Amino acid sequence: MIPRKTPRDAGSVSIMAAVLAPALLLVFALVVDGSARLRAIARADALAAEGARAANTAVDIRSSSIGIDTTAAARTASGYLAHAGHAGRVTITGPRTVRVTVTVTEPAPIGLLGGTIEATSTAVAVLGVGTRSGNLP
Repeated sequence: MIPRKTPRDAGSVSIMAAVLAPALLLVFALVVDGSARLRAIARADALAAEGARAANTAVDIRSSSIGIDTTAAARTASGYLAHAGHAGRVTITGPRTVRVTVTVTEPAPIGLLGGTIEATSTAVAVLGVGTRSGNLP
């Protein structure tokens, strides 16, 4: 009987699988946490924009010039953000301009990049009444 030779690459697939499996799991975790981060950024953008839009509904009709009722605008935007479950800062930056800054904090699904995901966004809304030439006030 002729002795059989063992091939030199015996077990090389097992070593390759042992090296690639953790690398693929790491890539999967990065994709999941990265997509959660993008969702948090999109949520912060949407909340800030809608908060600023809500603040611009508080038009001051008591004065001769059309502007924003600052007290009502701040209350409206803060109320919207509170109803959405996120805190924010409302700033009246001009007679027709409102700036809303929101920070969204959510738990990370896997936590490879940290335990929580935080995204901050700012939106500015300008009250447009009547016709304009395209230049902002």
